[in-house]
Amino acid sequence: MSKSNQSASAELPVYLDNAASTPMDERVAAAMIEVISGYCQFGNSASKTHKFGWIAAEIIEKARDQIAQSVGCSPLEIIFTSGATESNNLAIKGISYAQYRINDSRRHIVTTSIEHKSVLECCEQLEHHGFKVTYIKPRTDGTVSAQMVAQAISEDTFLVSIGHANSVLGSINDIESIAMLCREHNIAFHSDCAQTNGLIDLKLDDGNVSMATLTPEKIYGPKGIGALYIKKAHNIELDPLIVGGGHEKGLRGGTLATHQIAGMGAAFEIMKNERDEVFQKLVKMHDDLLPELKASADITINGYNEEGTTPHLPNIISITFNGSAGMNIVSKLSKIACSTGSACSSSKLLPNYVLTETGLSDDAALSTLRFSLGRFTTNKDLSRAIAEVARICS
Repeated sequence: MSKSNQSASAELPVYLDNAASTPMDERVAAAMIEVISGYCQFGNSASKTHKFGWIAAEIIEKARDQIAQSVGCSPLEIIFTSGATESNNLAIKGISYAQYRINDSRRHIVTTSIEHKSVLECCEQLEHHGFKVTYIKPRTDGTVSAQMVAQAISEDTFLVSIGHANSVLGSINDIESIAMLCREHNIAFHSDCAQTNGLIDLKLDDGNVSMATLTPEKIYGPKGIGALYIKKAHNIELDPLIVGGGHEKGLRGGTLATHQIAGMGAAFEIMKNERDEVFQKLVKMHDDLLPELKASADITINGYNEEGTTPHLPNIISITFNGSAGMNIVSKLSKIACSTGSACSSSKLLPNYVLTETGLSDDAALSTLRFSLGRFTTNKDLSRAIAEVARICS
């Protein structure tokens, strides 16, 4: 590394925004480079008449299998997309548009008021096309129960879409109990698993989730690629959002990005093999960081019920700086790369909707930060972050 690069690196803030995006694992990068630079690997996987196409198709099917093994399903149930946002769109809009084609008169969708914007804005668009949407207000820890969903569904409900873990709070929903309820009422259940895929063993074949959104960018893989799991046994009817060429079983037109798919496959396989090790490392860092933060500042930890028993991701810590100086403290933490909420809304100086929907005042929400840890976070990073918080709050 040159002296100028060393200097620039030394000036970088501590990176604690892994829930937004993770650095790429060098093994993932190597898998992608092999495809980009490898002999005969540049072909179009849809070209069935020559070796160049066959090789590309083999790479893609290998990755499909790697992902399927990681999340516990058949490779035939994995459809590639451009990322989690498109997967959410394909799941929600795709099944909604298909309602007309299959002559199913149901037009009611149930979700929560704190889903990712790609879910909420899909639902808002569908409302303009005659669909009805119920937005369940979550409990203060950011979770919803199967009982809350049961109260929201009706005979007109055909879809429930609720995320596995909230990206702002880190709290985890019991999606299997919700999925079971939906199955009993012949309702499709979709879950955005962007924050949990890879980190938690989803075992999709063993449960009742109809569709699940998957992405490698939260597990040290590339951006611009994702997948939608569609449970074959549930006979889900989807209409494609992107047409042309009949790729991905006719559900997503367009030439597949072989190198990105190879990277996604590698990222999921690595996490499958190292999941327990990574999870325990994150738990330890979480448990080490939390008391230090509490000792350094007057803070409240969000995303837990009063008993502190809410299932929770170990890598996400949402903290509110208490008192009138809270917003001022947040604005001064320039040496820590973190988030005031989800990455999609952090550029706006507005209270995060997830925080206000779970009971925080506007001022408290504006005084809240999300620290999200990752596999490559070091003890030195944590020490620097703690020192910075203590300095600002002193």
